[in-house]
Amino acid sequence: MMVLAVAGALAAPVTALAQVQIGGGIHLQYFNFDPDNNSASQTGDILTTSEPEIYFRGEEKLGGGMSVWFQCTSSMDVLGPVSGSWCGRNSAIGFRGGFGNVFAGNWDTPQKLVSNLARGWWGGTNTLQGGTLVLLANGSETAANSGFSFFRRQSKAINYHSPDWSGFNLQAAISSSNETTALPDSSPLSPRMMSIAGQFRTGPFFAGLGYEKHDDFNPGALLVGTTVGYTGGSDTSMNVAVGYTFFGAARLSALYMKNKYEAGGAGAVTGDLDQDGFAVYLDWTLGGPHSLYFQYADRPSVEFAGVELTETGAQVLGVAYGYRMSKRTQLYVAYNQMKNDVNSNTGLGANAAGPTAGGKQTAIGVGLRHSF
Repeated sequence: MMVLAVAGALAAPVTALAQVQIGGGIHLQYFNFDPDNNSASQTGDILTTSEPEIYFRGEEKLGGGMSVWFQCTSSMDVLGPVSGSWCGRNSAIGFRGGFGNVFAGNWDTPQKLVSNLARGWWGGTNTLQGGTLVLLANGSETAANSGFSFFRRQSKAINYHSPDWSGFNLQAAISSSNETTALPDSSPLSPRMMSIAGQFRTGPFFAGLGYEKHDDFNPGALLVGTTVGYTGGSDTSMNVAVGYTFFGAARLSALYMKNKYEAGGAGAVTGDLDQDGFAVYLDWTLGGPHSLYFQYADRPSVEFAGVELTETGAQVLGVAYGYRMSKRTQLYVAYNQMKNDVNSNTGLGANAAGPTAGGKQTAIGVGLRHSF
């Protein structure tokens, strides 16, 4: 009886822990980078990681087809200390059932999920195999209700993801008012993010449509210089993704995005800045462990207050070859470039210094992706 009692005591925690999963991924990159910047940086080799993470997730069945679940995803950089908080990546707690999935936390917005649907293997903003979302969405952002990015992981947000209805599903999210910098009661600003999207998949075809609105995010510093006395405004973005997988091997997709920023205020130039662009992606499995990848994005000249700002466009071009060493490990070599028009200085990668106006940034190197 004593042996049985001890065995039972030891077995109980094992049963509970069986409901928790641990996993993640490491994406290591080593490449030569030419920033084409005469004042801020020089050509050199870069060893970095792109979105390395470790997650803990669990679920408890509540009966009636409903369950409560949680996920905590954190950065896990093997190269050194990482800034950021625990659960700084997609993390939440919520309920799922026949009604769908309702959760609160820090999660990719529905519109970002549409962009992710299109880009496939390619990164969103990293220097070696990203950059298209730097052009189309103005980089990535995980900050509070502020800034100008439409490629966001929004914290303190309430989310809903619908069940699958014959291939169609719906996502929606809204930020809470306390996810913002401190504002006095007298301030007319009330920052808020709202995002909604729908996706459809049937066989080899997939498509998505997203819309996002930022109220009082004050993006003017990016657009027209100082915004002293900013009096508020709404910024909107719409994106469309469509794709098809040919012969079960070649995944061809496209993404279009159109953004409008309402900039200005007392002491600043006012008006709307309009920006749009497109990207195409190809993920092609050649057979066995071999794959080829291609990306191209173009952002034409932007318009401010209805007037085109000439030669303010830019383009991204990337090619890569991948060799899959196992189901969880891939080695690849890639070339990526950002080419600016004469009045544009967009940088390749979310953290890369912008080039001299009209410059062309390039990166060439190798990457290792491993999931566990």
